[in-house]
Amino acid sequence: MNKSGVLSQDLGMRVVKLCIIIGVLFLFRYLIGYIKVFDETRFLDTRLTVLDIVIAIVNAVILIFLIKFGVYLSKHYEIVNFPKAMVIAKWTVILIAAIVAYQTYYHIARHLLRRHDIDAYNVAFLCVTLLVLVRLGVLIFSNMEKITDLFTGKIKPVLIEPALEHPEAQESAKCKSCGKLLDADSAFCSKCGAKAA
Repeated sequence: MNKSGVLSQDLGMRVVKLCIIIGVLFLFRYLIGYIKVFDETRFLDTRLTVLDIVIAIVNAVILIFLIKFGVYLSKHYEIVNFPKAMVIAKWTVILIAAIVAYQTYYHIARHLLRRHDIDAYNVAFLCVTLLVLVRLGVLIFSNMEKITDLFTGKIKPVLIEPALEHPEAQESAKCKSCGKLLDADSAFCSKCGAKAA
């Protein structure tokens, strides 16, 4: 199997893992709703129940997995002849995460905030979503020809690993004595103590 096939298989496995994790978390979230004691017990002195807080925590974990997956896409995969494809995918996942976050936490915000504060919550999420949407829109419109070519089959989705911007910087980030990767600001190797070049 060639490198692109290995990367495609790896990407497919990561998508399947993400779907399984999110599916299990949604199932847990659904099943926890049937435990009546959580829905009847108030959380501290708020109008929220313990169930609301548990669901909010599960949703936060789902959002973290979504955002980590989006960031992972753009760092580890690139399509030949369309290097911005995975960046577009990353911002699409971040947009979905922002919309899910708004829907998820609106119930809690409605219980905790007063009328004018809930309007501030709405405006804050609107601003965040618009910023992500503008970034995604710019990427899509500046790469419209490549996107069209990808969907019409003119560009084959052949995956590669992104090239390093400065390969010589990667080489100098290793210790000359033992080969351990060094932090960018370290003066000495933490493994052997040799002076960084």
